[in-house]
Amino acid sequence: MRVLFISSPAATHFLPMLPLVRALQAAGHEVLVTGQPDVTGPAEAAGLATVTHGDAFHYEDLCGGKGPRGPRPIETVGRPPAQQIDGAAQMWRNHTSYHLPDYLELARDWKADLVVSDHMDFAAPIVGEVLGIPSVEHRWGVNPTSTSTLRMTLMWLGPLCGRLGLDSVPGPSLILDPAPPALRSTDAPEGRPIRPLPHTDGRAPWAYATSPGAPGCRVAVALGGHTLELGGAPLVRIVVAVLERTGGVEAVVSAPPRFREAIGALPKTMSYTDETAPGVLFPGADLVVHHGGAGSTLGAAALGVPQLVLPQVGDQFIAGDKVADAGAGISLDSAGLQNNDTHLTDAVRALLSDPGYRQDAARLRQQIQEMPGAAEAVGVLEDLVSHQTVRA
Repeated sequence: MRVLFISSPAATHFLPMLPLVRALQAAGHEVLVTGQPDVTGPAEAAGLATVTHGDAFHYEDLCGGKGPRGPRPIETVGRPPAQQIDGAAQMWRNHTSYHLPDYLELARDWKADLVVSDHMDFAAPIVGEVLGIPSVEHRWGVNPTSTSTLRMTLMWLGPLCGRLGLDSVPGPSLILDPAPPALRSTDAPEGRPIRPLPHTDGRAPWAYATSPGAPGCRVAVALGGHTLELGGAPLVRIVVAVLERTGGVEAVVSAPPRFREAIGALPKTMSYTDETAPGVLFPGADLVVHHGGAGSTLGAAALGVPQLVLPQVGDQFIAGDKVADAGAGISLDSAGLQNNDTHLTDAVRALLSDPGYRQDAARLRQQIQEMPGAAEAVGVLEDLVSHQTVRA
């Protein structure tokens, strides 16, 4: 098969599809990745063939805030209402027409047999319908667009599809969902499970000095590049201070060098790293402190690590809610809670000392291990291309 991957222009939307890419290649299929530089850059770094269209999108510009010096979006507008979070699909729907002609031409010229995209890209099903090939939606997190908002979003694509000779707005032939049952959405179209794999960026896990199970606790602090770009350095500084006061903590703090002066020098038991991949930072940790990004949420869940979620924008709040509801962590979803030493200290100590959080995190890990992997999904896709349907 020739499989064309299209992603909405954010690296974090593409990377969860990488295990499927690798599985397809291992099965002897050809893969091509297309999109804006935000996507094709990481794809090229992973050694994949790519075709780039347009300029970088700079997704972080849409997140609000006033840059590295803050304030953070959560400090300015607080937690967005649920309708606004779900309505993010409208923004990506507006983006659909920008490169749809490019994608159509590429898929036609390359003779693609199948097109795969993330759930915020609405061009792939249109490409598939126009060319008469199946399309697959691969979700990247725990908060896909609800059914009601999805209907509204697709309705606005009607005129565009009409100009292409389509009678209606197509949906994907198949949906792949990486969320385990305890984190899965109940108000979005049901998908076929696919096991999420924490991204490693091709590197080995972080080498903690403290042995697993030894006195003391190993903590990974990974609040995300967007959080730091949007005024998050003071928050990281607060987290570091809380971990130092907790005592007996060894921590790795993910932060590019340009932010480290604003965060400050770290205690002797803590180290900075440029690394951001969950599959590098989270293995062996007793606690992960993160922002609710999809990769971090599912990465920690797949590894059975309790989570302290400090959401900043968009569906990060939903991820925090789901982790907390599953009993695998705590979410502090307001600036008042996140910036308060007492609340942060109480959360960290509870997550490190209460065995209930680790037990529930282990249950999440077990659910994920029981999900079919990418190699099994390849067989489903082969069947889809051969028969234009998925047999039970």
